[in-house]
Amino acid sequence: MIAPLKLSRSVDNTITLPASWLRRGPTTPMDDGGVRHGLVPAGLQGLLHAQLLKLIGEAKEVILLASFLIADEKLAAALDQAHARGVRIYMLNASEQRLRSCPQEDDAFTARMVDDHKLLLDRLAGRVTLRSAEHFHAKFLVIDPQTPQAGGLLSTANFNRALHEGVELGVELGAEDSQALARLFNHAFWGEAEHELVELGRLAAVEARPKLPTIPEPRAMVATTRVDHGLRQEVLRLLAAAQKELLVSSYGLEEEHASVAALIAAAGRGVRVTVLTRPRPAVKQVCETLVAHGIRVVAHERLHAKAIWADGEGLVMTANLASQGLDAGFEAGIRLQGAQAAALEATVRSWCERFPWQFVARPSLQGEFSEICPADQSVRDGARQVVEEVVQTLPPIMAADALAMKGAKEPTLRSEFAGDKRGLPRRIRYDWEVRPPQLPQKARERKREHAVEKPGKDGTTITTKEKVSYVPPVFECDGRTYVLLRSDEERPHARKLAAELGATVVVR
Repeated sequence: MIAPLKLSRSVDNTITLPASWLRRGPTTPMDDGGVRHGLVPAGLQGLLHAQLLKLIGEAKEVILLASFLIADEKLAAALDQAHARGVRIYMLNASEQRLRSCPQEDDAFTARMVDDHKLLLDRLAGRVTLRSAEHFHAKFLVIDPQTPQAGGLLSTANFNRALHEGVELGVELGAEDSQALARLFNHAFWGEAEHELVELGRLAAVEARPKLPTIPEPRAMVATTRVDHGLRQEVLRLLAAAQKELLVSSYGLEEEHASVAALIAAAGRGVRVTVLTRPRPAVKQVCETLVAHGIRVVAHERLHAKAIWADGEGLVMTANLASQGLDAGFEAGIRLQGAQAAALEATVRSWCERFPWQFVARPSLQGEFSEICPADQSVRDGARQVVEEVVQTLPPIMAADALAMKGAKEPTLRSEFAGDKRGLPRRIRYDWEVRPPQLPQKARERKREHAVEKPGKDGTTITTKEKVSYVPPVFECDGRTYVLLRSDEERPHARKLAAELGATVVVR
């Protein structure tokens, strides 16, 4: 009996892929570098969180706290303790209306976060003086600004679980910068706040003051307010002045904003530009534009830090590279020089190497990456594993002749495969069998005439013709002739007989 011939062939998967995020490595925390020259990373070690608790614990007179939202039990307990020892506490938050819109427009927030924020504010009612506005987005903490012991911290992280889970940065502030930030707080508190928490669950509109506090020109602090756009000016100055390299981290990227245009212009004059962001559909289009101009874009699922390093100068800020933040809103940033700027460079450069995702406009499956996520999908829902090879089993091929199976025509092999639950393969291995043709069921045996000599009655020999089977047997059906191969030993005879009769060798 002839066994089926098993064949296999591998082809590269040449499927056309959309603009995508490619996974270069695992997603890991980014705070293992520790505190460097006052630059404090968020993360599992709790360094940024601990610094906030330390400052609150050291406050003797006043605490000024600004955060888009706050939802941290330990921070709330520390504020309770500060109030108990007589410290006056003032807070700035985004309005609840603004926060409620975030789960729909921003995947960094959930409705649960907003609920936790509201519960914490209810708990602090009566202990803190809180004002809010829709455009408040800055995050910082200042203690005792009227004393020589003034201290503070500027944070890119909201005061919630982002302090432990996010890729964020904080900058410890000296007395002078803390006092400058306090003046910024006072301006927002008195001049830009819209509502004040007057009692549990009740907000009252803030009356406009006849004269607003002035915002002095600080040495290091820059801001966005309704009357000041120093942060925008500093961002554009850094981007325009860069001649060698730019490292830019921003959660939000607005394609039509002047800051993005400045990044493209920098790349155009030969500056090496790397942008760090979070992989999400909202940044797909701007990332396509950036990489089209030679800018490298890498990402981390927890990235929320906003920072710029440009040829030895640095800036850490609370604003995204977008109109809401640089052109409007309430934001803060701090210029970094010398050792602090070097610490920022080391931190962000480490992120560039370790961030798990890289944006590629026209990816090929032949690169070195383990997952791929179309840029118009979230990595939570759209990421797919890339595997070296998948096996596709094809229907069997019927050979034209049982003795010519190796010459059977190969099936058409598609080189494009979108993948399935096994993953997206770099190669597709096609397996199939070539089977010998079968004897038709309706075939009837064809016998040959054979002369047989028999003794006659009178002692003579009589020659007669008898029909006997061919060896191997021959059959006919619908005008075609077949030689039935019954064993390997019959191969030579079957080949010869098929040639003589113009027959096809088959099996049963």
